[in-house]
Amino acid sequence: MMYQAVIVDDEKEILDSTKAMLADSFNNHNVQVAFDFFTNSEDFLAMLEQHFHYDILFLDIEMPGLDGISLCKEIRKISPDALVVFISNKEELVFQTFEVQPFRFIRKSELRELTDHLVTSVISELQKRKPKTIKFTETNGDIISFDARTIIYAEAQRKECRIVTTGRDEIIKFKFMDLENALKDLHFIKIHRSYIVNMDFISKITKNSVILTNGEELPISRGSSEELKQQFITYSM
Repeated sequence: MMYQAVIVDDEKEILDSTKAMLADSFNNHNVQVAFDFFTNSEDFLAMLEQHFHYDILFLDIEMPGLDGISLCKEIRKISPDALVVFISNKEELVFQTFEVQPFRFIRKSELRELTDHLVTSVISELQKRKPKTIKFTETNGDIISFDARTIIYAEAQRKECRIVTTGRDEIIKFKFMDLENALKDLHFIKIHRSYIVNMDFISKITKNSVILTNGEELPISRGSSEELKQQFITYSM
């Protein structure tokens, strides 16, 4: 898979050296990345507004005209989940960047030393964001697919399963045991004989139930609260 990245820095020399370090590191990790470059933040924003997509954005902060933080605010309007890395020597601005939620803040003076660590973290985050498509062949022969990351929970309903996702609620003709097996290597736990839950959507575990981020409350098997809490803590670490 080829990822798309952009570097925005008004200093051409620094832009070139940043690209060389990042490109070498991605290549060393056998990850293909195509880079675009802009020395003017307004030009980049105009390109982005034409619906160009970038998987990774490396931004300087101090730039004439539209500075990096203001640029990132505009980026968030277009792409709220954009993976943004600030590369700047203005360490005192790091706290100002919190409002735009960058993935990382790296000093230019430390980039050469930290490039490999940064790239490793970026690759890991990109892998997490990659759709995890799972397909089910229903008992009637129909095939249905889901992005496992969007599944909040699944519920056994006699000979069918109800799958609740962030965007839909669907009944599929599929054995609950087979569904459990399909999800076992992902971030799901069985909280009850009738429920499998995505741990990314757990808000709270009580003595008798699991409360989800969408506000729903599901029952847990009697006496399993502590074990579920431990599994959840281990996953979250």
